[in-house]
Amino acid sequence: MTANDGLYDKYLLLKKKAKKIAQLLVNSEDNVIIVTLESPDNLCATGILLQNLKEHKIGSQVIYAKEKAYIEKRIKKLEYQTIVFIGLSLRKIPPNIFKDSDKKRVIIHHELSKKELEKISNENIEELSLKGIDLPTNTVSNAGLCYFISAGFNGDYQKHSPLAIIGSLAKKQVNNKDQSLIGFNGIILEEGVKEQFLTVTKGTCIAGRESQPIHLALKYSINPYFLGLTGNINACTAFLSQLNITMKDQDDEWRTIASLDSDETKKLNTGLISILMENEDINKLIGPIYIIENESKHNPTRNIKEFLWLLEGACQIGKFGLALAVILGDREDRYNRLESDLSDYHGRAALAIDKIAQKPEIVEEKRFYRIISGDNVLDKETASTIIKALVKSKTIPIDVPVVASLNHNEETYLFVHESSLQQQKKGIKLHDVFLEARNDKLIKKLSREGDFFEVIIETNNFSDLIQNIEESLEYHHEGTKEKREEGKSTESSKKKQASKKKTD
Repeated sequence: MTANDGLYDKYLLLKKKAKKIAQLLVNSEDNVIIVTLESPDNLCATGILLQNLKEHKIGSQVIYAKEKAYIEKRIKKLEYQTIVFIGLSLRKIPPNIFKDSDKKRVIIHHELSKKELEKISNENIEELSLKGIDLPTNTVSNAGLCYFISAGFNGDYQKHSPLAIIGSLAKKQVNNKDQSLIGFNGIILEEGVKEQFLTVTKGTCIAGRESQPIHLALKYSINPYFLGLTGNINACTAFLSQLNITMKDQDDEWRTIASLDSDETKKLNTGLISILMENEDINKLIGPIYIIENESKHNPTRNIKEFLWLLEGACQIGKFGLALAVILGDREDRYNRLESDLSDYHGRAALAIDKIAQKPEIVEEKRFYRIISGDNVLDKETASTIIKALVKSKTIPIDVPVVASLNHNEETYLFVHESSLQQQKKGIKLHDVFLEARNDKLIKKLSREGDFFEVIIETNNFSDLIQNIEESLEYHHEGTKEKREEGKSTESSKKKQASKKKTD
């Protein structure tokens, strides 16, 4: 990026807007409230702001965003001058916030739409986003935006570069071929390396490469998933024995992937690639390794991808407070509690993945989709991780949509992965079916991340929802709109008649 580059002008504009928000926060005379969505990127963004506020002795309070009513109730109980929303779309922010012009209000969200930006400008609310300066949403993450804000707080803002890079990886802001960072993340990385907060090498990208014994790193590997190894400790030790890779060093200490010499690393990579074969995850097996220099060796928080793995697991099991404590530097009590909880979580996920892979009959083939009735295989904490891993590794083909269901306390949790192939060929978007079902009050909660989404419904609505899915898929594959609408009309008429008879 050069001074004559149009992108450089946008970079300077982004930094200018970030500095303005930093000055607003520095001048706060009362507490700052941060309302954040519970994801690794948003928690890292929150951590960056909290560290800066603490250094300037500005009080702060964090609220984890749930329903609007919950946010509003919490805010009413707190004394504050400034409120910051991180990662929230406008529909998730209580409307009263827009009316309260006596308070300073800030929205930080790299994915804000231009329509949302127009509304914010009308309400005199400060924002830091990307669309307003014609940058794509993958230019930088929310943690990256807060990194630029931190540059307006302190001269040593580069110390926050590791958290910003975690945010960029969480939002998959990388080149698919070589896994290098894209957008302004390269600038953040360069600054972090220059100031010796980060180093970059190339190596085997498996969670646990720094902290786990080799056989355990393989056992718990979910992204990528290794068929026959993930979830199977005996297979992992046998695999390493076949490669003549010793698992302990001369001092009888467990070795890690990071400790292997170049020949052993080549042997390990060759063996793992032969398992992945033509799977697209081969491209992700070998790539950049980002090391945080001030973290202890053999600690998961030393390797940025392991740190992200830690945070993703924490969010999945709802340990947001513990995750934020680790982001803020806790490496003892709360860190140990989180690591203990995650050991169980990753173990359950790995075992379930292996079980489904070894028993293909668990995945039931329907006419236009696949379904897993997961009560004996899945739990609601690990299910999304499992389905994503099985799809990404092509253990479950994604030529048609995949649906997993799980019953819990009179509710059914659905974990749905769209088929990008069917979207392209047939225009099928199951998410639209679920949006309709939400409008019809069949759904209690719907959350989406790309082609994957999670749904919570009352169990007695399950059969109706499945029928809607099957009818929609059948229509896209074989039907016509007229026939489908006619069928809906007839069904609606029958329901009305039945209701009238009941009333009579």
